[in-house]
Amino acid sequence: MAHDVFVSHSVKDKAVADAIVARLEGDSVTCWIAPRDVVPGADWGESIIDAIESSRIMILIFSRNADASPQIKREVERAVNKGVYIIPFRVDDIPPTKSLEYFISTSQWMDAFSPPLERHLDNLAKTVKAVLKTPPFPPQTCRLNRRNHRSQSRQFVRLGVNQFLSLSQLRPW
Repeated sequence: MAHDVFVSHSVKDKAVADAIVARLEGDSVTCWIAPRDVVPGADWGESIIDAIESSRIMILIFSRNADASPQIKREVERAVNKGVYIIPFRVDDIPPTKSLEYFISTSQWMDAFSPPLERHLDNLAKTVKAVLKTPPFPPQTCRLNRRNHRSQSRQFVRLGVNQFLSLSQLRPW
């Protein structure tokens, strides 16, 4: 099932994550959040990937806890790979580690570390609704480009091998 928003968060930031979900779902924005939406008995990793793929937006609750989490880094990498729009929602005023910075440095961050949180949630909700009004990036474009790139690479390799073989058959007189 498709969702508008995937909420990426550290379990230590559950209160903020729950507040975001409540605010967005109150505005009829569908959210996917673990562990709430992982079907009992389902594979956790597969559930996360499916949810990321079927979401238009990822809200990354960026905190000290999230910055230290290898799970968060994997989720963000998958979102970037799948062309999901990422909104970093910063609840701690810290720079990201290099491994996370690599993926989120091009996104405009939303700073939410000064109280009250509700003001930032209102701004986040407006942003999410505005993004949802824009046409989604077609996910197949990336896959087709990769296939074309691989196909072209193979053609260049074949061409190079054929030229090498034809040159190796030449003998000096």
